[in-house]
Amino acid sequence: MVKQTKVVRIFLYICLALLLNGCSDQIISNKKTVSSLKKVNKVAEVVYWHTYSDEETRVFEEELIPLFQKEHPNIKIVSVRQPYNDHLKTALISKGSSHQAPDVVRMDIAWVPEFAYLGLLVPLDNFKGFTDKKRTLYPNALETNFYDGLYYGLPVNLTTKAAIYNRISLQLEGVNSPPETMEEFLQLTERIKGNSFIGMKGLNAWDSLPYFWGLGGMLTNSDYTQTNGYFNSPESIKAVSTIKSWKNKGLLPQNFSSGSVDTWNAILEGHAFMTEEGPWFYSVLSTSYYTVDQLMNVTIPFRFPLDKEGKGSILGGENLVMMKGTKQKDAAWTFMKWMTNEKVQQHMFKSGILPANKEAANSSAVLKTPYIKAYVDGLGNARLRPPVKNWSRMENIYTKAMEAIIYRDEDVQTTLNEAAKKMDRLLRDE
Repeated sequence: MVKQTKVVRIFLYICLALLLNGCSDQIISNKKTVSSLKKVNKVAEVVYWHTYSDEETRVFEEELIPLFQKEHPNIKIVSVRQPYNDHLKTALISKGSSHQAPDVVRMDIAWVPEFAYLGLLVPLDNFKGFTDKKRTLYPNALETNFYDGLYYGLPVNLTTKAAIYNRISLQLEGVNSPPETMEEFLQLTERIKGNSFIGMKGLNAWDSLPYFWGLGGMLTNSDYTQTNGYFNSPESIKAVSTIKSWKNKGLLPQNFSSGSVDTWNAILEGHAFMTEEGPWFYSVLSTSYYTVDQLMNVTIPFRFPLDKEGKGSILGGENLVMMKGTKQKDAAWTFMKWMTNEKVQQHMFKSGILPANKEAANSSAVLKTPYIKAYVDGLGNARLRPPVKNWSRMENIYTKAMEAIIYRDEDVQTTLNEAAKKMDRLLRDE
């Protein structure tokens, strides 16, 4: 029955991909598909799909590929940049099911369990050097690749959210250093007066889970098999109620419910005393409008406040996976190992993305960037979105429940009870 369900799901994805490609000008294509891969003069071609930004692509293609091919002259890397949109995931599933996928893909860490469930990825456990490679990577990031007893990818770059404080706002409250714990943060929120607010941007999982978790909320049990009794627990009810009280007290932006909160200018101008954001806050602004020194004079980046379990913010990033059907397994694995070694990860950091390799992340080459320490400090204790195949659908339920409570004042207990039941059905794949 499970196998039949899997086949039906793949068939539906293929149908959707054909429909999307038929009605969209942005057809995801790859002229160098697996069918065109050939060994010419014993050189193996590895087609690599990624969603790097302009600068990330430049560093990868102009600096890293030449380094790799100097060390591995018998492997040619074909770099194919793809847009990160709704079509990419569907196209990968469609091509993977017909054995036309690229060899290696850099994909969102939240996608891996679903691709593994659909049988579209090659497990890595038995490749030479995998055990040693595991030891070099952040354990929580590696866990996003673990599904049904096997590992299906390697984390290649990570991100998390740091708390960014307005320096003057803290000084006005007589605070010498940012709060270490969520309990200290809550005490600070009680003292903030006037027009200053918490710069939370929205209620989707990426924006609100750091606060929900920090306040004691829970999504599932520890092995991600049950939501009922966790998402609707007294601790979760209290966490959501606290966020709701922030809105009622004016501690959230006035336009919070519109989804158009400009937290970047709010924190720089002192309207927000704190916001949580990824390192791109600094990397983007420092290449467009300000210098890093100017930003550091106005803000204090700090590890997101820890909860009672010593956990901090949310973990994001991308994993390298090997697609089923590749004819270049050994070459693909060589490339994946190389991309996650310390020196290469330090080199890729030049484009602004955080390493998944622990030694690289904590190296002087990375930490010399003034704002990065706050993010590196938070990587090891960042929480995972549940690494389950139906996470995208669970996230939708979570967001709708939060919106019903915060925006429309619906009953907290009733709403979380209903949401927990729906999530449990997804975990059981009903």
